[in-house]
Amino acid sequence: MRSSGSKYKILAIPFLILYSWLVIRNSWVSDDAYITFRSLENFLHGYGLVFNIGERVQTFTHPLWFLIQAAVNFVLNLWRDNPLGQGQMYLLNIIISIAISILMAAVFAFKVATSTKGAILGLLVFSVSKSFIDYSTSGLENPLTHLILLLFILVYLNSQRSILILALLAALSGVDRLDTLVFYLPALLVLFWQNPNKTRTLLTLGLGFLPLIAWELFSLFYYGFPFPNTAYAKINTNIPVSSLVMHGMHYYRNSLTVDPITLLTIFTTAGLGLGNKNKQHRLIIAGMLIYLIYTIFIGGIFMSGRFFSAPLLACVALLSTMEFNSSKIYGLAIALVLLIGTAPIYLIPERSSSINIANEVERKSLINEYGIADERVFYTELGLFECLENNSIPAMNFSRDKWEYFSLKPVKVKLVGALGLNAMTMGPNFHVVDHYSLADPLMTRMPLYDVKKWRIGHFRHIIPKGYLETLKQGKNLITDQNIALYYDKLSIVVSGDLWDWQRIVEIWNLNTGRYDHLLKGINADS
Repeated sequence: MRSSGSKYKILAIPFLILYSWLVIRNSWVSDDAYITFRSLENFLHGYGLVFNIGERVQTFTHPLWFLIQAAVNFVLNLWRDNPLGQGQMYLLNIIISIAISILMAAVFAFKVATSTKGAILGLLVFSVSKSFIDYSTSGLENPLTHLILLLFILVYLNSQRSILILALLAALSGVDRLDTLVFYLPALLVLFWQNPNKTRTLLTLGLGFLPLIAWELFSLFYYGFPFPNTAYAKINTNIPVSSLVMHGMHYYRNSLTVDPITLLTIFTTAGLGLGNKNKQHRLIIAGMLIYLIYTIFIGGIFMSGRFFSAPLLACVALLSTMEFNSSKIYGLAIALVLLIGTAPIYLIPERSSSINIANEVERKSLINEYGIADERVFYTELGLFECLENNSIPAMNFSRDKWEYFSLKPVKVKLVGALGLNAMTMGPNFHVVDHYSLADPLMTRMPLYDVKKWRIGHFRHIIPKGYLETLKQGKNLITDQNIALYYDKLSIVVSGDLWDWQRIVEIWNLNTGRYDHLLKGINADS
């Protein structure tokens, strides 16, 4: 039931404008987004959904976000002399991100929030949350994740909710980023359990999940594996769970230090939601808590605050539907949000705007002792306004007509550290391998050089002896016979004829672990 105060929603427009301006002014593209850009360029030029031409490896973790960008770029490419020019892919990414973020905020304010006070409070939280503003753009899938999650909450809180639409939204979120599915599972499982016609409900859920099922089947056939290569690189580490959990706790501590409003809002709303009698609220919070626990167990991520933007969205959406009797409560809440949200800008050294990223020492200070970084400041030069001021977009040094692969020329193999900007600069005629094996199907299955020395999200896997020479010369020169045999099988899957029956057999063998024994006992000398 909507509050009588909802008829004054026009009062929320100035706060929507504030949020929109902050998103636009802060808009940027991260280095990781350039990993997707390279696959996009290859796809748009007819070389496949690949990072290195001739090798089917999925380096992007957000298929739906990838496909949306591909579609928009394809349409704009039909206008050969369009004004975006050489920076088209970068600029379209930012335009799409901004548009989705503003749409999300408008849906929140005018459809989800049940009162004007709730809408204003929520928009202020979004505006002062560093996590939310930073990852309302960034080139990654967060804006789309936010919108899909908000639409799910909107439909789910409606008394006339549709199981088919809820399943479809959950599936689209899974195609956007697979691990976000945990947000939706408690709500969907309870809906299934409570429905007396289990068979019909199960069929409805299956119908809704068709987009995710279709992508997974395509991924298994095309790439040979159900999950992105990056997932295998970060799972196959043998790092003790206790070490990852400890690092996950440091990830939380970092966010509480530099962006306290985000986690404080999440924890406060979770407490309020679990304490009230609204079962729908409890189930949304249950999914969010599972996601937060999952974040701890994987050790967080190196991008400060990134994994907290979606939980914040869920909590703010629920908070905006809770009714508080006194207006003084809203006044106090708004005052606290403004105080806690803006104080770190003046009190926390890591939030200081005086850091000079041109100074290598000061730039490295943005990465703390646990490898967690303020990526937005670290990559200041990738900000929209910074690029406009410099009249150039980093790494976009290939026009659409020049992104051309020459199959008859020798393969140029380049080993790099950070994968995004470096690989984009080199163009399609380089086979780029990174130390962290994000783009390499063999290295991702190798153990780490040292399980005691790692940075979260940057796990250095062993490069087998002779492997780089193998890539350069196009024949298997790996010295370890077991690894060489494994690579032969893997090559059939990632480089062989798509419809070869032997390839289908090897997809089964690799995914069921038939050749895993070949990689046992491998060390840095292999």
